[in-house]
Amino acid sequence: MKRFLFITFFVFLCNGLPDQYLRAQQKVIVNNPYASVDFENKIHKANFHTHTTKSDGSQDPDVVIDGYHSEGYSILALTDHNHVTWPWFDFGKNPEELEMLAVPGNELSRHHHNLSLFTLYPYPVREWPTRKLKVSLREVSESGGLNILAHPGRYWDMDGEDIPDDALKEYVKLFRKFNLLIGMEVHNQEDRYPRDRKLWDALLEELMPDRTVWGFANDDSHQKAHIGLNANHFPLNNLSESSVREAMLQGKFYFSSVTTHPEDERDPGRVPVITAVHYDDKVNTLTLTAEADGEPVNESHYTWFSNRGEIVANGSSINLDETQDLTTYLRAEIRGPGGVTYTQPFGLGDKNNFFPATRGKE
Repeated sequence: MKRFLFITFFVFLCNGLPDQYLRAQQKVIVNNPYASVDFENKIHKANFHTHTTKSDGSQDPDVVIDGYHSEGYSILALTDHNHVTWPWFDFGKNPEELEMLAVPGNELSRHHHNLSLFTLYPYPVREWPTRKLKVSLREVSESGGLNILAHPGRYWDMDGEDIPDDALKEYVKLFRKFNLLIGMEVHNQEDRYPRDRKLWDALLEELMPDRTVWGFANDDSHQKAHIGLNANHFPLNNLSESSVREAMLQGKFYFSSVTTHPEDERDPGRVPVITAVHYDDKVNTLTLTAEADGEPVNESHYTWFSNRGEIVANGSSINLDETQDLTTYLRAEIRGPGGVTYTQPFGLGDKNNFFPATRGKE
C-alpha cells in the first residue's frame, strides 16, 4: 500500500502539475558574471573593432586614436584587416600619456571575420593569415590571444523568422570546441546585422549555463562618423591588460549602442550606466540598478529576455520563482534617452533535480 501511494504521489508531481507551474518554479542563477564586480569602480569604455589607413579605413592610426580618446574611450584595439597596427609609438602616440590601454590585434579576414586580440598573430606563427577559420581560432589561442566573431550575420540569411539550422549548428560547434572564442558582436557599426541578436539568443539557449557567449558592441569604424556608436563598459579598479583580459574572459562588463535610437536622439552620454547588480538567492530575485543623465532609469525601461529571445519580464527586478518560460539563460536590456545598454547573460540551472529541466519548447 505504501509503495502504491508513493508511486501515485511521484506520478502526480511529475505529470499532474500544470506546465506553467513547472516552468515558473525551477530556475536559479548558477552563473552570475557580475557577482564580484564593484560598480563603484571607474567605468572604462572600450572598442575592439576599428580600421585605419593601414587597411580600408579612411583615417590614419593617430587620428583614429585621437578620435576615440576625445569620445572618452580608454581601451582601444586597432584591428586592421590582417595587419597588426601596433605599437602606438609608431604613430606618435603614447598610451600611458593618454591614459589608455592599447590592445594589439587585427581582424582576420580571409575567412569568417574574426577579431584576434592581445596577440601579434599571425606573427610569428605564419607570414600571412590562413583561409581556415578553425586554424585561426586555434593559433590565436595558442599565441595567447582571445577571439571574438565579427558581424556573424554577414555570413548567413534568415530562414523566414528563424536562424537556419545548419548555421546555428556550426556556431554551436565552434563555441564548444574553442574555449578562447569568448563571444560575438551583437552590435556592429550602424547595427548592420540586427539578426545577430537572434543568433546570440539562440546560442545562449543551446550552450548555457555551462558555456557562455559574451556579447560585444563594436564600431567597426572606417570613418569619423562611426566612432562612438557602440561601447563595451568595464568597471575596473585599475586599467591594465591583465585586468581587461580577465574581465573579458569572465563577462565582467556590459555593452551599449546608440544605433537603437533615431539619429536625432542618439547620445553616447545618455545611455544607461549600470550601478548595481544584486542576486538574492534566498528569495530568488535578481535586481538591476541603472542611471541615465544622472537619474534612475524608469522601471518600464528594463526588459528581461530568455527562451531564445522571448520577453519574460519587465522592471528592474525579476523574481525567478514567479517568471514563466525561463530556460538556460537570462539577460536584460535597459533603454535610456540616448541608447540601449545590454547585460551579459546570467546562466540558469534547475532549482532542484526533482523536476526535469525545461528548454522552453513544446
